[in-house]
Amino acid sequence: MRAWAAASAAVVMISALGTAGARAQPYAGSGDYQVYCVSCHGAEGRGDGMIAKSLKKRPADLTTIAQRNGGVFPDDKVFKAIDGRQPESSHGATDMPAWGEVLAKSSGSAGAENTAARIEALVKYVQGLQTK
Repeated sequence: MRAWAAASAAVVMISALGTAGARAQPYAGSGDYQVYCVSCHGAEGRGDGMIAKSLKKRPADLTTIAQRNGGVFPDDKVFKAIDGRQPESSHGATDMPAWGEVLAKSSGSAGAENTAARIEALVKYVQGLQTK
């Protein structure tokens, strides 16, 4: 019995050491989109989520971002819009929360590197929503 307990403790310690310096986790943008975005932007990203009508400003149609930017999807601009901690002044006030702040406080993405990776996964998901 003692050998089993010692072996179990060793496995736990090795696992902990292996993850202590782990880099950003792989995140699925689709899951975060469903949790944080769908209520405003809608399931297909058209700005028609269930609370969209109650907002002062209609949520953006995420399916036409590339179209509105000369056919190029602006990854950096979308990243900054989702992060929201450094809003671009050219777009004025927005009802959209600063998701970077929310995600940074989440135990699932603690740390700047993990928060950025999570936002990047959301950016890639939104890029996939673009109309062809």
